[in-house]
Amino acid sequence: MIAKSLQLQRFWERYFYFYDTLNESPPYRRMVERHAQLLKPSSGEMILDAGSGTANVTAVLAVPGARVTGIDFCEPALERCRRKVPSAEFRVADLTQPLPFDTGSFDKAACSLVLHYLVPERQRFALTELRRVLRPGGTLAISVFAAGFNTWRVYAETLRDRRRTDGVLQTIGTGGRYLFNTARIFYYVWRIKRAEQSGDYRFATSDELREMLTTAGLQVKSVEPTMAGQCWTALATKPALSTDASR
Repeated sequence: MIAKSLQLQRFWERYFYFYDTLNESPPYRRMVERHAQLLKPSSGEMILDAGSGTANVTAVLAVPGARVTGIDFCEPALERCRRKVPSAEFRVADLTQPLPFDTGSFDKAACSLVLHYLVPERQRFALTELRRVLRPGGTLAISVFAAGFNTWRVYAETLRDRRRTDGVLQTIGTGGRYLFNTARIFYYVWRIKRAEQSGDYRFATSDELREMLTTAGLQVKSVEPTMAGQCWTALATKPALSTDASR
């Protein structure tokens, strides 16, 4: 188990080295920004970014006055996060384990492109924990890879968007400048899709995501396609009147 955990840490550390190349992709940026649009972070709120990665979602949630905490199990990634969003707090934590926070600690939470990396029973556990650490009436914005995730569709929409805004020549130049990093991202996503096909990970349909959130005791407000239709982004709330104080 320890050896597997270290292997995963190394995989994500290598992937995160190239990950921010995705910020050059308009479909990816729209998905990131959608979390802030749905959650509407404001001053004085306690906000959790569960699985912060390289802190792209953390950055859009860290509005002035908000107290944002990012967690990730990959400690080297957290060093990058601290440099990128110095106003936020970052801690090592694993979504497959109980979260190191009291019940009702957060007003809002985000979980972007993380849940689908867990097997079904751990997905259910993670959502139950996210529900627990939300206050009654708190909200969760969550994105996952859609079943049948196709990297090429994201790349094609990226090129179309860039061509419309930057023109053909600049789009070609940008593509060339990021060619190596893009190829590495394609490789890591290929590895992720292989793991999904072997049952290590679980991508979701919109109905499956809705069912997982509902089973965890959350009220689903919306489920919508994002990132060129290759992901689902959902908004859910913890019931305002909880009958179980432990949750």
